Amino acid sequence: MDNSKALISKEKELIARIKELRKEILKKEKMLEDVVKEYVTFEISIKNFYKNYYLVKLGEYISILESLKNKLLGVRNFNENKEDNKKYDDKDFVDEKKLKALYRKLARIYHPDKNLDEDEREFFKIRMAEINKAFEKRDIKELERLLKKAYIEVGGGDISSLDRIRYMEEDIYIITKMVEIYTEKRKILEENEIAKLMRKDPKEREEAIQKIKERILSDIDMYYKIYLKIGC
Repeated sequence: MDNSKALISKEKELIARIKELRKEILKKEKMLEDVVKEYVTFEISIKNFYKNYYLVKLGEYISILESLKNKLLGVRNFNENKEDNKKYDDKDFVDEKKLKALYRKLARIYHPDKNLDEDEREFFKIRMAEINKAFEKRDIKELERLLKKAYIEVGGGDISSLDRIRYMEEDIYIITKMVEIYTEKRKILEENEIAKLMRKDPKEREEAIQKIKERILSDIDMYYKIYLKIGC
């Protein structure tokens, strides 16, 4: 009898730990979402600057230089028929019955109305939003991934509470590492020549562009002389 009570008490402790880990996972996922969004936004701003400013100023000279390099290397441009290489998305051939079955199963597990605790309801609400998004995209693989995750985060599978805790702690570790990776990627992106140019004030930017132009023109002159010398 005492052993039975001890086991029940221990299980309650494990369930309490699982709830804490759910909160931690949500917090870490939000951090990852923010750092990825920040990185992508910055990357897009660099690409836009490159297209709308850098190429406008230097695109003609860059094209001449690349053309000379390609001629010296014997590189030719081939226009491939994109239609022949068209790849069909797996979602074009979705098993509708399986898709709906997965969705219903996940909805039963994660429906926010099933939990009265405010923090837990928020967790369930976020997961349900992910499920709805995957269903709208008809993404069976994502729904299957979310179902495996559900058995760990909420239960219902053949996974012990101890194993669920271990898996959730591993998830937290992976998400933390992903945050570190994207933070580092952002730092590397900031050291990109285009990013540095973008951050300069207009006067300094024009001066920098002029120096880059002179460098490209010097390279064009060098490659052109080589091109004439070897008689391409």
